[in-house]
This record gives sequence, C-alpha cells and structure tokens, in this order.
Amino acid sequence: MMNVCLHILNASGALGTVATFIEDEFTKSLKKISSALSVSDVDVVVYDNSKGVIPEVGIGGYSPNGHVMFLYLDATSSILKKTIQEQLKKTLAHELHHCMRWRNPGYGKTLLEALVSEGLADHFDLEVNGGNLQPWCTALDKEEMATFFRKAEREYYAKKYDHRAWFYGSTKEIPRWTGYTLGFDLIKKYLAKHPGESVASLVDKPADMLEKT
Repeated sequence: MMNVCLHILNASGALGTVATFIEDEFTKSLKKISSALSVSDVDVVVYDNSKGVIPEVGIGGYSPNGHVMFLYLDATSSILKKTIQEQLKKTLAHELHHCMRWRNPGYGKTLLEALVSEGLADHFDLEVNGGNLQPWCTALDKEEMATFFRKAEREYYAKKYDHRAWFYGSTKEIPRWTGYTLGFDLIKKYLAKHPGESVASLVDKPADMLEKT
C-alpha cells in the first residue's frame, strides 16, 4: 500500500461528528483491500453531497481516473454512522478497483468495456468484503437478463452507446442498473470457467479477452 490519501472536505462542519469514524473505517478497509490488490497513489475525497448518494445504500462513489476517487455522503442522514460502517468499505473496494483498472487498460470506451469494468469492481467488493450483493448486481430477472444481453451484444463494441441509459436506466427501453447486472453476470460466468483467477488478477485484462474466453 503506497500513498493512498484520505481527504475529508469539512469546511462547513457538516461531517464533523463522523470525521474520525470515517478515518477509522477507511484505515481498516484499505488494509483489507490492499491485501488483495496492490493499490497506490490515489486521493480519496469524501464530502457531503446528498445528490450523489444512491438512496438504496446511502452512499455514492465515482472514479474519473486512476488517481482520484470521490465518495459522497448525506450529512443529514439519520443513519449516517451505520451507512459508513456498512457501505464505506464496499464503495472503497469498488472504486479503488476502478482506479487501478483506469491505468491499464482503462475504464473503457465501449459498452462491453464498461460492463466488464463495473462487473469486475462489484466482484472485487464481494471478493474482499463478502456479505450481501449490492442491489444493482441483481436488478433483472432471468427473462430480462436474456432480453438485455441480446440487446447489449448488438452494441458491445459501439463507442457511442448511451452509458446513462444502460447503467442508470431510460424511461422506456432499459431498466435502471441493467448494465451493472449484466456486467456482474459476465464476470460471474468468467470466474466459473476460470477458477484459478481472482478479480484482482483480472484488473489489467482487456474486456474482449474476458468476453471471448
């Protein structure tokens, strides 16, 4: 573990009552994550941003590149401390896997690449933390899975795919979180065929290699 720095933005004092708790959970979680994946040179920025929070889990995260991740909390939540305890480790694992993948081969510019990157990140959380799956990993039933896999396959290599629709849903055509569920299933099937692999070992593997093997 090298130079993974936590920055809690708290000039307003909004996170003042939980800042130390965030630091403690971050330290514990990072130690566990680093035992599975070599993580280095990342700034982790935590701040009060209720609009960035996923309502079902009370937290949100985003990694725009290989060296920065943002973690969003709702300082007004009545269960903020519980959310930090249960979800910070999961979001941290997910987003740090993204950070390391950003460096090689990158998050991805096609639908397939995005599906694989998200599926890997969710499986890495599961590999490190165990516990229940996040709700976006199982957002479709069996019939919907088959339908949207067929639709996705036609767009796998499209660079102008609608990322927001595939991952956050569109009002008419694609249910919310479809991309996350498909990506999780792709990686689940790959790991079943390759029991010697781990999600950490796949962090640098190109998406098309995962899809074809």
